[in-house]
Amino acid sequence: MTGDRQIGDRRIGDRAAFPPSDPLVAPRAGLSVADAALARDLEAAAHRAWPPLRLHDHHGWTLRASAGASRRGNSVWAHGEVPDVPAALAAVAAFYAAEGLPPTFQLTPVSQPAGLVPALDAAGYDDSGPTDVCAAPLGGVTGAAGGGAADPPPIGAATETAPGDGWLRVAEQVLATFGAQRAGTLAVLDAVRLPAVYVTVAVDGVPAAVGRGVLDGRWLGIYSMATLPAARGQGAARRVLAALGQWAAARGATHAYLQVEEVSTVARRLYAELGFRPVYRYSYRRAPAAPVPGPGRRAARPAAEDTP
Repeated sequence: MTGDRQIGDRRIGDRAAFPPSDPLVAPRAGLSVADAALARDLEAAAHRAWPPLRLHDHHGWTLRASAGASRRGNSVWAHGEVPDVPAALAAVAAFYAAEGLPPTFQLTPVSQPAGLVPALDAAGYDDSGPTDVCAAPLGGVTGAAGGGAADPPPIGAATETAPGDGWLRVAEQVLATFGAQRAGTLAVLDAVRLPAVYVTVAVDGVPAAVGRGVLDGRWLGIYSMATLPAARGQGAARRVLAALGQWAAARGATHAYLQVEEVSTVARRLYAELGFRPVYRYSYRRAPAAPVPGPGRRAARPAAEDTP
Protein backbone atom coordinates (compact mmCIF):
# COMPACT_ATOMS: atom_id res chain seq x y z
CA MET A 1 0.00 0.00 0.00
CA THR A 2 1.48 3.29 -1.04
CA GLY A 3 1.54 6.35 1.19
CA ASP A 4 1.56 9.07 -1.44
CA ARG A 5 -1.65 8.49 -3.40
CA GLN A 6 -3.88 11.36 -4.37
CA ILE A 7 -7.55 11.54 -3.43
CA GLY A 8 -8.98 11.90 -6.93
CA ASP A 9 -7.16 14.89 -8.37
CA ARG A 10 -6.55 16.36 -4.90
CA ARG A 11 -3.61 15.49 -2.72
CA ILE A 12 -4.41 14.32 0.81
CA GLY A 13 -4.51 17.44 2.95
CA ASP A 14 -5.87 19.82 0.29
CA ARG A 15 -8.31 21.93 2.32
CA ALA A 16 -9.66 24.11 -0.47
CA ALA A 17 -11.47 21.33 -2.32
CA PHE A 18 -14.11 20.56 0.34
CA PRO A 19 -17.13 22.44 1.71
CA PRO A 20 -16.69 24.13 5.11
CA SER A 21 -19.84 22.65 6.75
CA ASP A 22 -18.49 19.10 7.20
CA PRO A 23 -15.35 18.54 5.17
CA LEU A 24 -15.14 14.87 6.14
CA VAL A 25 -18.26 13.71 4.26
CA ALA A 26 -17.03 11.13 1.75
CA PRO A 27 -18.77 9.59 -1.27
CA ARG A 28 -20.64 6.29 -1.02
CA ALA A 29 -20.15 5.61 -4.72
CA GLY A 30 -18.56 6.99 -7.87
CA LEU A 31 -14.95 7.07 -6.68
CA SER A 32 -12.22 8.05 -9.08
CA VAL A 33 -9.78 5.34 -10.13
CA ALA A 34 -7.20 6.68 -7.66
CA ASP A 35 -9.67 6.90 -4.79
CA ALA A 36 -11.00 3.41 -5.49
CA ALA A 37 -7.48 2.01 -5.34
CA LEU A 38 -6.83 3.88 -2.10
CA ALA A 39 -10.12 2.62 -0.65
CA ARG A 40 -9.13 -0.97 -1.37
CA ASP A 41 -5.76 -0.36 0.26
CA LEU A 42 -7.29 1.15 3.38
CA GLU A 43 -9.88 -1.60 3.72
CA ALA A 44 -7.09 -4.19 3.57
CA ALA A 45 -5.13 -2.21 6.17
CA ALA A 46 -8.18 -2.04 8.46
CA HIS A 47 -8.62 -5.81 8.10
CA ARG A 48 -5.05 -6.32 9.30
CA ALA A 49 -5.43 -3.77 12.11
CA TRP A 50 -8.66 -5.37 13.37
CA PRO A 51 -8.36 -9.06 12.37
CA PRO A 52 -11.37 -11.33 12.87
CA LEU A 53 -11.13 -14.19 15.34
CA ARG A 54 -12.63 -16.53 12.76
CA LEU A 55 -13.02 -16.17 9.03
CA HIS A 56 -14.25 -18.13 6.08
CA ASP A 57 -13.50 -17.27 2.47
CA HIS A 58 -16.40 -17.79 0.08
CA HIS A 59 -14.96 -17.05 -3.36
CA GLY A 60 -14.21 -13.29 -3.26
CA TRP A 61 -15.92 -12.63 0.09
CA THR A 62 -14.38 -12.94 3.52
CA LEU A 63 -16.88 -13.83 6.23
CA ARG A 64 -15.67 -12.52 9.60
CA ALA A 65 -16.72 -13.40 13.15
CA SER A 66 -15.27 -12.09 16.41
CA ALA A 67 -17.64 -13.02 19.24
CA GLY A 68 -19.72 -9.94 18.50
CA ALA A 69 -16.81 -7.54 19.13
CA SER A 70 -17.31 -4.67 16.62
CA ARG A 71 -19.35 -4.61 13.46
CA ARG A 72 -16.26 -4.84 11.24
CA GLY A 73 -15.14 -8.04 12.94
CA ASN A 74 -18.58 -9.60 12.50
CA SER A 75 -19.43 -8.70 8.94
CA VAL A 76 -18.76 -9.77 5.37
CA TRP A 77 -15.84 -8.09 3.61
CA ALA A 78 -17.12 -8.20 0.03
CA HIS A 79 -13.82 -7.41 -1.69
CA GLY A 80 -14.07 -9.81 -4.62
CA GLU A 81 -16.45 -11.44 -7.06
CA VAL A 82 -18.76 -14.35 -6.32
CA PRO A 83 -20.19 -16.44 -9.17
CA ASP A 84 -23.72 -16.74 -7.71
CA VAL A 85 -24.99 -13.95 -5.42
CA PRO A 86 -28.09 -15.78 -4.08
CA ALA A 87 -25.98 -18.85 -3.25
CA ALA A 88 -23.38 -16.61 -1.60
CA LEU A 89 -26.06 -14.90 0.52
CA ALA A 90 -27.25 -18.34 1.62
CA ALA A 91 -23.68 -19.25 2.63
CA VAL A 92 -23.45 -16.00 4.59
CA ALA A 93 -26.70 -16.76 6.41
CA ALA A 94 -25.50 -20.25 7.33
CA PHE A 95 -22.13 -18.99 8.57
CA TYR A 96 -23.58 -16.33 10.85
CA ALA A 97 -26.35 -18.61 12.11
CA ALA A 98 -23.65 -20.98 13.32
CA GLU A 99 -21.93 -18.04 15.04
CA GLY A 100 -25.15 -16.80 16.67
CA LEU A 101 -24.80 -13.48 14.86
CA PRO A 102 -27.03 -11.60 12.42
CA PRO A 103 -25.79 -11.79 8.80
CA THR A 104 -24.12 -8.43 8.20
CA PHE A 105 -22.23 -6.84 5.31
CA GLN A 106 -19.81 -3.96 5.43
CA LEU A 107 -20.74 -2.03 2.29
CA THR A 108 -18.16 0.30 0.70
CA PRO A 109 -17.95 1.95 -2.73
CA VAL A 110 -15.56 -0.83 -3.80
CA SER A 111 -17.67 -3.77 -2.56
CA GLN A 112 -18.19 -6.50 -5.15
CA PRO A 113 -20.00 -7.67 -7.19
CA ALA A 114 -21.83 -4.77 -8.79
CA GLY A 115 -25.21 -6.38 -8.08
CA LEU A 116 -24.65 -6.68 -4.33
CA VAL A 117 -26.62 -3.58 -3.28
CA PRO A 118 -29.89 -4.51 -5.06
CA ALA A 119 -29.52 -8.07 -3.76
CA LEU A 120 -29.26 -6.81 -0.17
CA ASP A 121 -32.18 -4.45 -0.75
CA ALA A 122 -34.31 -7.30 -2.05
CA ALA A 123 -33.35 -9.47 0.95
CA GLY A 124 -34.45 -6.75 3.38
CA TYR A 125 -31.03 -5.90 4.81
CA ASP A 126 -31.19 -2.65 6.81
CA ASP A 127 -28.68 0.22 6.55
CA SER A 128 -26.93 1.65 9.61
CA GLY A 129 -25.48 5.11 10.05
CA PRO A 130 -22.47 5.87 7.85
CA THR A 131 -18.79 6.03 8.74
CA ASP A 132 -16.21 8.06 6.80
CA VAL A 133 -12.68 6.82 6.17
CA CYS A 134 -10.25 9.72 6.10
CA ALA A 135 -6.54 10.11 5.43
CA ALA A 136 -3.91 12.78 6.03
CA PRO A 137 -0.19 13.44 5.87
CA LEU A 138 1.31 12.48 9.23
CA GLY A 139 2.68 15.95 9.94
CA GLY A 140 -0.68 17.31 11.02
CA VAL A 141 -1.09 14.45 13.49
CA THR A 142 2.37 14.69 15.03
CA GLY A 143 1.83 18.40 15.57
CA ALA A 144 -1.65 17.97 17.06
CA ALA A 145 -0.49 19.13 20.49
CA GLY A 146 1.66 21.94 19.12
CA GLY A 147 4.87 19.96 18.66
CA GLY A 148 6.56 18.24 15.76
CA ALA A 149 7.54 14.78 14.63
CA ALA A 150 10.89 14.92 16.43
CA ASP A 151 9.49 16.20 19.72
CA PRO A 152 9.09 13.96 22.76
CA PRO A 153 5.57 12.69 23.55
CA PRO A 154 3.30 15.33 25.08
CA ILE A 155 3.41 15.70 28.87
CA GLY A 156 1.16 13.17 30.51
CA ALA A 157 1.10 10.81 27.51
CA ALA A 158 2.10 7.24 28.35
CA THR A 159 2.70 4.60 25.68
CA GLU A 160 2.41 0.83 26.04
CA THR A 161 2.62 -2.13 23.67
CA ALA A 162 -0.55 -3.66 25.15
CA PRO A 163 -3.65 -2.13 26.72
CA GLY A 164 -2.94 -1.53 30.41
CA ASP A 165 -5.41 -1.13 33.25
CA GLY A 166 -5.61 2.67 32.94
CA TRP A 167 -6.12 2.47 29.19
CA LEU A 168 -8.89 -0.10 29.59
CA ARG A 169 -10.64 1.86 32.35
CA VAL A 170 -11.06 4.81 29.98
CA ALA A 171 -11.92 2.70 26.94
CA GLU A 172 -14.63 0.69 28.68
CA GLN A 173 -16.43 3.86 29.78
CA VAL A 174 -16.61 5.31 26.26
CA LEU A 175 -16.35 2.52 23.67
CA ALA A 176 -19.02 -0.16 23.39
CA THR A 177 -16.55 -2.82 22.28
CA PHE A 178 -14.74 -2.61 25.61
CA GLY A 179 -17.97 -3.02 27.59
CA ALA A 180 -20.15 -6.07 27.04
CA GLN A 181 -17.89 -7.38 24.25
CA ARG A 182 -14.61 -6.78 26.10
CA ALA A 183 -13.40 -10.41 26.05
CA GLY A 184 -13.83 -10.69 22.29
CA THR A 185 -12.25 -7.29 21.71
CA LEU A 186 -9.15 -8.16 23.73
CA ALA A 187 -8.84 -11.41 21.78
CA VAL A 188 -8.95 -9.39 18.54
CA LEU A 189 -6.25 -7.01 19.78
CA ASP A 190 -4.10 -9.96 20.80
CA ALA A 191 -4.40 -11.33 17.25
CA VAL A 192 -2.94 -8.19 15.59
CA ARG A 193 0.42 -9.03 14.03
CA LEU A 194 1.44 -5.46 13.13
CA PRO A 195 3.34 -3.09 15.44
CA ALA A 196 0.84 -1.40 17.74
CA VAL A 197 0.89 1.21 20.50
CA TYR A 198 -1.60 2.17 23.19
CA VAL A 199 -1.52 5.78 24.36
CA THR A 200 -3.03 7.04 27.61
CA VAL A 201 -3.20 10.73 28.50
CA ALA A 202 -3.79 11.81 32.08
CA VAL A 203 -5.61 14.96 33.20
CA ASP A 204 -4.81 16.02 36.76
CA GLY A 205 -2.98 12.73 37.21
CA VAL A 206 -5.96 10.57 36.22
CA PRO A 207 -6.18 8.61 32.93
CA ALA A 208 -8.66 10.55 30.82
CA ALA A 209 -8.09 9.87 27.10
CA VAL A 210 -6.79 6.92 25.08
CA GLY A 211 -6.05 5.83 21.54
CA ARG A 212 -4.54 2.90 19.68
CA GLY A 213 -2.13 3.12 16.76
CA VAL A 214 -1.23 0.40 14.25
CA LEU A 215 1.76 0.71 11.91
CA ASP A 216 1.26 -0.77 8.44
CA GLY A 217 4.10 0.20 6.11
CA ARG A 218 3.91 3.96 5.59
CA TRP A 219 0.50 4.21 7.23
CA LEU A 220 -0.56 4.83 10.81
CA GLY A 221 -4.02 3.47 11.54
CA ILE A 222 -5.72 5.40 14.35
CA TYR A 223 -8.25 3.43 16.39
CA SER A 224 -10.09 3.38 19.73
CA MET A 225 -9.97 7.11 20.35
CA ALA A 226 -11.85 7.85 23.58
CA THR A 227 -11.99 10.75 26.05
CA LEU A 228 -13.90 10.74 29.33
CA PRO A 229 -16.71 13.32 29.34
CA ALA A 230 -15.19 15.29 32.23
CA ALA A 231 -11.92 15.73 30.31
CA ARG A 232 -13.35 16.86 26.98
CA GLY A 233 -12.41 20.28 25.69
CA GLN A 234 -9.04 20.23 27.47
CA GLY A 235 -6.86 19.06 24.58
CA ALA A 236 -6.54 15.47 25.79
CA ALA A 237 -7.48 13.95 22.42
CA ARG A 238 -4.93 16.18 20.70
CA ARG A 239 -2.23 14.89 23.03
CA VAL A 240 -3.21 11.30 22.28
CA LEU A 241 -3.04 11.95 18.53
CA ALA A 242 0.31 13.71 18.82
CA ALA A 243 1.79 10.78 20.75
CA LEU A 244 0.44 8.29 18.19
CA GLY A 245 1.80 10.36 15.31
CA GLN A 246 5.23 10.76 16.86
CA TRP A 247 5.44 7.03 17.58
CA ALA A 248 4.58 6.22 13.95
CA ALA A 249 6.83 8.91 12.44
CA ALA A 250 9.80 7.53 14.36
CA ARG A 251 9.13 4.19 12.62
CA GLY A 252 8.91 5.57 9.09
CA ALA A 253 5.20 6.31 8.66
CA THR A 254 4.26 9.27 6.46
CA HIS A 255 0.43 9.16 6.41
CA ALA A 256 -2.43 8.33 8.75
CA TYR A 257 -5.94 7.01 8.28
CA LEU A 258 -8.93 6.71 10.58
CA GLN A 259 -12.65 5.92 10.59
CA VAL A 260 -15.11 8.42 12.06
CA GLU A 261 -18.86 7.99 12.37
CA GLU A 262 -21.15 10.66 10.96
CA VAL A 263 -22.58 11.41 14.42
CA SER A 264 -19.14 12.12 15.98
CA THR A 265 -19.33 15.85 15.30
CA VAL A 266 -16.66 16.99 17.79
CA ALA A 267 -14.13 14.42 16.60
CA ARG A 268 -14.84 15.30 12.97
CA ARG A 269 -14.02 18.95 13.58
CA LEU A 270 -10.73 18.02 15.22
CA TYR A 271 -9.71 15.59 12.48
CA ALA A 272 -10.54 18.10 9.74
CA GLU A 273 -8.45 20.73 11.52
CA LEU A 274 -5.49 18.32 11.56
CA GLY A 275 -5.65 17.84 7.79
CA PHE A 276 -7.73 14.69 7.43
CA ARG A 277 -9.75 14.49 4.25
CA PRO A 278 -12.40 11.96 3.19
CA VAL A 279 -11.69 9.02 0.93
CA TYR A 280 -14.89 6.96 1.05
CA ARG A 281 -17.97 6.29 3.17
CA TYR A 282 -19.23 2.89 4.29
CA SER A 283 -22.16 1.50 6.26
CA TYR A 284 -23.34 -1.85 7.56
CA ARG A 285 -26.25 -3.80 6.11
CA ARG A 286 -27.84 -6.31 8.48
CA ALA A 287 -30.37 -9.03 7.67
CA PRO A 288 -33.86 -8.93 9.17
CA ALA A 289 -34.13 -10.44 12.65
CA ALA A 290 -34.48 -14.21 12.63
CA PRO A 291 -37.34 -15.97 14.45
CA VAL A 292 -36.74 -16.74 18.11
CA PRO A 293 -34.77 -20.02 18.18
CA GLY A 294 -35.96 -23.11 19.97
CA PRO A 295 -34.26 -24.67 23.01
CA GLY A 296 -30.57 -25.41 22.58
CA ARG A 297 -29.99 -22.84 19.83
CA ARG A 298 -28.21 -19.53 20.25
CA ALA A 299 -30.14 -16.35 19.56
CA ALA A 300 -28.63 -13.91 17.08
CA ARG A 301 -27.09 -10.97 18.89
CA PRO A 302 -26.12 -7.61 17.42
CA ALA A 303 -22.48 -6.69 17.19
CA ALA A 304 -21.17 -3.73 19.13
CA GLU A 305 -20.31 -0.43 17.51
CA ASP A 306 -17.03 0.13 15.75
CA THR A 307 -14.18 1.77 17.62
CA PRO A 308 -12.65 4.16 15.05
